[in-house]
Amino acid sequence: MIKRNVQKMSRRLKAIADPTRIKIITLLSERPCCVCELTQVLDLAQPTISRHLKQLEVEGFISGKREKTWIVYSLTPQEECCRQLLGILIKRARQDDEVLELVKKLKKVKRPSPTEHLGNTNTKETE
Repeated sequence: MIKRNVQKMSRRLKAIADPTRIKIITLLSERPCCVCELTQVLDLAQPTISRHLKQLEVEGFISGKREKTWIVYSLTPQEECCRQLLGILIKRARQDDEVLELVKKLKKVKRPSPTEHLGNTNTKETE
């Protein structure tokens, strides 16, 4: 049992040790985001962002919820140790100038309407 706990903690620490995942976690601490928002802010490809999100989700730090055509991810630490790790990580990450610039960039990003990703340019702004 103790060995499984150590292995589980090791996987969790590895999941949050990646610089891109630290940035994702910090951005999600600002507000829930879909993959398209994170790709805009981080300037990374959708498959790359999705892979990072999946690892964070598997280790119990985040979860995704379907909203219309998007899956919106938010911080949802499943266990107390995950909450504690995220608290430390976010506090320290917010002391980094690059991360602070990404947070500012996120504040300017707006989630596209559900039809924008289909290439439909004849949609109303009120949709």
